[in-house]
Amino acid sequence: MANEQRQLKLPLAFSGSAQLLLYTRYGDPRIPGWANKWITTWKVRDYFPWFPAEEIKVHKHFWPILKEAFIELSKTGLYKEIKTFNNCYELSYLCNSPVLSVHSWGAAVDMNAEENPKGAIGTWSPEFIKVMEKYHICCGQTWNGNHNAMHFSMVEG
Repeated sequence: MANEQRQLKLPLAFSGSAQLLLYTRYGDPRIPGWANKWITTWKVRDYFPWFPAEEIKVHKHFWPILKEAFIELSKTGLYKEIKTFNNCYELSYLCNSPVLSVHSWGAAVDMNAEENPKGAIGTWSPEFIKVMEKYHICCGQTWNGNHNAMHFSMVEG
C-alpha cells in the first residue's frame, strides 16, 4: 500500500497544500458547472455599507466566515483599515506556475493591494490580523518568506 501511495502523481495544479485541501473538499474549479455549485454572489454592502465593493463572488463556505469577521471589524472600528477590494473568485494560477491560486476556488479575498503589494511586509494592524485569525482567516502578511499582505483566505496559502 505504501508503494502505491508513493506512485500517485499529484496534478501540478493542486500541488500546494492549500490547493490540495481545496481540491479534495470541493473538486476542480476548472470543470464546467463547478462555479454554479460552489460560488455565490455576496452583496456585501447589504450588511457592511463601508465595504469598497457592492458585491463579491466568493465560495459559499467562505462568505459566512468573512461576514462574522466583518461584524467584529465593524464593532471595533477596525473596518476602517479596508480601503480597496481587489479580487476574490477568479480562475488563475500562481505567478509563473502551473499551480492554481486559491482564488480559483473563491477561497481568498485581496484587499488594499496597492499599499500591500506582493513581497511587502504589509500595513494591517496586529489587531486587524488578530480578528481575521479568530475566524480562521489566514493573511499573507503573516507568512514566512514571500509575504502577500493583501491576501486573506480560508486556507493557509
